[in-house]
Amino acid sequence: MRQISMWVGLAATLLWSSLALAQIRVDVQLPVPVIVVTSELRVSLVPNVVVVEQVREPQGIVVVYRSSQPSNAFAYHDRDLQSRGWKRVKYQAKGGRYHAEYRRGRAKAKLEVRDRKGQVEVRVREG
Repeated sequence: MRQISMWVGLAATLLWSSLALAQIRVDVQLPVPVIVVTSELRVSLVPNVVVVEQVREPQGIVVVYRSSQPSNAFAYHDRDLQSRGWKRVKYQAKGGRYHAEYRRGRAKAKLEVRDRKGQVEVRVREG
């Protein structure tokens, strides 16, 4: 009887250690959705933030996020535009509102971000 319990204990130990070694962590990076605003202007959505609303405008788009941090949304979209070759030529921040203008060659773009009490409205447009 003693030998059987020893073998059961050994088998349980081996099973437990093999399960511990078999745990493999896999991180999956989903691509960030890119919105084509116009032929010249593309923007990526802020990752890991819920989009509440998306409204197309004739020369742009309005995206509303569920967030209370307009500065983070502005920083993300500013970096995104600059990584796509846009140069920031104007910048203004006041009371939870951010406004920036960009140029790339002869093309112009505007980024406006404002706090809407628990939501952040981002407006990107060409011209």
